[in-house]
Amino acid sequence: MRTLNPYLTPIFHELEHYFSVSPVSNEYDIIKHLTDKNIAPFNRFSLAEYKDLFSAHFLCMHALYHLKAHYKTTQKYQLFIESVRIERVVINKTIPDEHPAKNTPETTDPLASYYLNPQHYFKTQEHEISDMIKSFWQKYLAHDTKKEAFEILCLPIDADKKTIKAQYLKLAKKYHPDKGGCADTFSKIRQAKADLDKLF
Repeated sequence: MRTLNPYLTPIFHELEHYFSVSPVSNEYDIIKHLTDKNIAPFNRFSLAEYKDLFSAHFLCMHALYHLKAHYKTTQKYQLFIESVRIERVVINKTIPDEHPAKNTPETTDPLASYYLNPQHYFKTQEHEISDMIKSFWQKYLAHDTKKEAFEILCLPIDADKKTIKAQYLKLAKKYHPDKGGCADTFSKIRQAKADLDKLF
């Protein structure tokens, strides 16, 4: 069975250093860092190519999930892996109440088993890669749209539908052009509400 083990030690070493400097990051910056540091095989990938993009993504996530498992064993850090945010937290450090880890019980991550299986790295076909990348970008763009919409409405990212509606009505009333408000701002508020309606 083919494995990715030969790559893991130098990647782990570099990730340890990276997280000591940047405990909060994202996949793009991590891949860029590994590439800039000439870590194999990232230094050979051309991210303009779907296959290489998938390989870089998979290997990055494969290493991160192994690192997460390692941290769980050593009980020194926790590694939180999300679609657009990766964060290393010191376990014995007091976590602020507003931190997502504070009130989130540890659950089984369904993606872990996928990324921890190196056969997906070697056997995933071109058409599967294309579909996965399209799906990823749809989710990524949806997250980006959601974040921007909440910012426009001056709401926290975890606001519920009722809060969104109330805030929208408040802002729409304030910025409505017929009430002397700014037409451009009003348009952005309406678009933000429409974007959130699609996601809720």
